[in-house]
Amino acid sequence: MTLSDDTSHVHPPKRSAEPFQAMAMAVERASTVVFDDLESFERRIDRLYDGFSYGLYGTPTSRQLEDHIAKLEGGSRALVVPSGMAAITLATMTACRGGERVLIPETLYGPARDMVGRFLAQLGIEATLYNPRLDGGIAELIDRRTRLVWVESPGSATFEVQDVPQVVTAAHEAGALVAADNTWASHLYFKPLARGVDMSMQALSKHAGGHGDLLMGSVAVHDEALFRRLKDTARFLGYGVSPEDCALCERGLMTMPVRMRHAEATAREVMSWLSRRSEVAQILHPSVATHPGHAVWKRDFTGSAGVFSLVLRPDLAETQSEVLRHFRLFRLGASWGGVHSLIAVSDPRKGRTGLGWLRPGPVWRLSIGLEALDDLLADLSQAFELFAESRQDGTAMADTST
Repeated sequence: MTLSDDTSHVHPPKRSAEPFQAMAMAVERASTVVFDDLESFERRIDRLYDGFSYGLYGTPTSRQLEDHIAKLEGGSRALVVPSGMAAITLATMTACRGGERVLIPETLYGPARDMVGRFLAQLGIEATLYNPRLDGGIAELIDRRTRLVWVESPGSATFEVQDVPQVVTAAHEAGALVAADNTWASHLYFKPLARGVDMSMQALSKHAGGHGDLLMGSVAVHDEALFRRLKDTARFLGYGVSPEDCALCERGLMTMPVRMRHAEATAREVMSWLSRRSEVAQILHPSVATHPGHAVWKRDFTGSAGVFSLVLRPDLAETQSEVLRHFRLFRLGASWGGVHSLIAVSDPRKGRTGLGWLRPGPVWRLSIGLEALDDLLADLSQAFELFAESRQDGTAMADTST
């Protein structure tokens, strides 16, 4: 059949059937998926969970990433969605309906707490905050309407470690599911599914992506029926992911162990240096012997992320803004897990209880990247010296950032 030029622009020659193997993931884009016969077309919805029916519901590229994540998590199935926030929303909406309850630790990712309290409340889903140090004591908060218990261990900003097996036992005895935000440790250092958790969630934007240039989240499970419920909820919410982002995430996974181990080793040296500084009142990291949940971290985790917080002396609150402007390598940014070192400033005491162990003063969260240790220490040193200068003469600090 001879085609006109116009039609030939739309229908290129069929690709060669010769096998082609490459080390990189193939990027296959699609919105429309076509079928060879009417029967296959009419039964395309049957292919939602394992095959391909429409680009929004999965492509070979996204399925390959999902299979990889499921394997790394120790699960049977995984689903990728547009962000970590989307993954938290998905898991919660899959488990809970109007009139039911979800328990969330006070340390849960801040925007997720806001979403549960403001958005899901409009759908009749009641959210109850709990102290992350309750562990098995959470049983007293679980009633017949509770369908889901979230854990985030270690928690955001303050990094308390929860006894996840104890929480799982209490929740399952009451018929509730457990979901874990495992972004900090990732599957590399902690496997929630092996500890009885029903849904293991990660913000792949962090360690997996690793370069601060993609947004994606994942939920991994053991149970096929639960996976199908998640898949249906994702479909109804219109969640889809870019194949290009999937390929970037897959590439990030390949280097993730090397990056995380480097960041962990560097972070330990940075924490050691900071612990000797008079400006620092407290280091918040599970590896610190006095940190809440340290014993559980040693028992359950195989390593730690290069993300931690420090508490400055209270009297430094007025000068911290000027000091932060003088960093050369550390940049202010509300993220972590990438190749660049970051600082985020927050007040974790807002809306929290049971923080009597946390010393007063400004809280900085540091994410250690891939820069050389000596360079990071030099950057910290020159910035921290500004604290000393401000105390000595009480004058405005000179601009040394140029």
